[in-house]
Amino acid sequence: MTMDIKGKDTFGKIYLLKEISERRTKQGKPYLALILGTPGGEIEGRIWDMELKSLPALVPGDPIQAEGKESVYQDRKQLIIDRIEKAGGDVDPRLLYPSSSIPEARLREDFSSRVSALKEPALKALFMEMERDENHMGSFFTAPAAITMHHARIGGLAEHSLGVCRTALAIAEAHPWLRTDLLITGSLLHDIGKVLEYQVAGDFRYSTEGKLIGHITLGTGMVREWVGRVPGFPENLALEVLHIVLSHHGQLEHGSPRTPATPEALVIHYADDLDAKLDMLQSASADPETVEAFVRGLRRTFIFSGNGTEGEAITDDSAADTPPAREDDDQGKLF
Repeated sequence: MTMDIKGKDTFGKIYLLKEISERRTKQGKPYLALILGTPGGEIEGRIWDMELKSLPALVPGDPIQAEGKESVYQDRKQLIIDRIEKAGGDVDPRLLYPSSSIPEARLREDFSSRVSALKEPALKALFMEMERDENHMGSFFTAPAAITMHHARIGGLAEHSLGVCRTALAIAEAHPWLRTDLLITGSLLHDIGKVLEYQVAGDFRYSTEGKLIGHITLGTGMVREWVGRVPGFPENLALEVLHIVLSHHGQLEHGSPRTPATPEALVIHYADDLDAKLDMLQSASADPETVEAFVRGLRRTFIFSGNGTEGEAITDDSAADTPPAREDDDQGKLF
């Protein structure tokens, strides 16, 4: 089947198949309507004069190779597809999903430099055990940090954890009595359970473990297992690392099994909170023409430029009596 869309650009690339359905034109002719995922968002596709049963076996969540021509319909870009098939081999998720602007190699380099800066041998050994868990280590650099609210992108978990680390160490420069080894370790591991909590399968979604257990409990178990593999790991140090994982949400009503009870745990909680919220603000202001925007995760409007009020927060009256959202989607997890 070939389509003649005169004057339109051709395309041929990999997309994420998100939805596919069979429809009929006003004249009763069949066609297929698709929603395709790209790193920049969703785009509509059409395959004319075809029934669903005639298409190669494809299901939502499949990476697909599509070719055809670009069109514009009702001021929206649309892909008129004349060839489609499931993409073969392992497809880099950064070609399909919103992804961190920081390359994975740079995230890994930054992570390694933070671990290399540790002075406590037991903590270095802890990260060696993490690195031996190849599946978890690989997932750390590809997992999102949330489903929608903040760092909801491939590589978002590593980007967020490293951002928390930078903020925590900046606080330690102003308060040098804080233990930097514990801050580095807590920053990099506080959300480690998210490698099990989330799945990247057609979209960002909760795994069964994520729904039933949650990343705090999952992460605590992972860290406890790695600690147990290090001979002679100091018991008090292990408890402090585990406490940071357990308390980083800060308050019991925000899903934290414990509230921060050490100085370093308190720093990680606030650094985590700040990094998440700043990412939401950065996303809201990504368009340079944006003057103000309502930030759903914070339930208020922020002004980003103009009239000398840059950065000022204006509370939306309709949400004034509602506390800021702490959690993402149905599970409510923001951090």
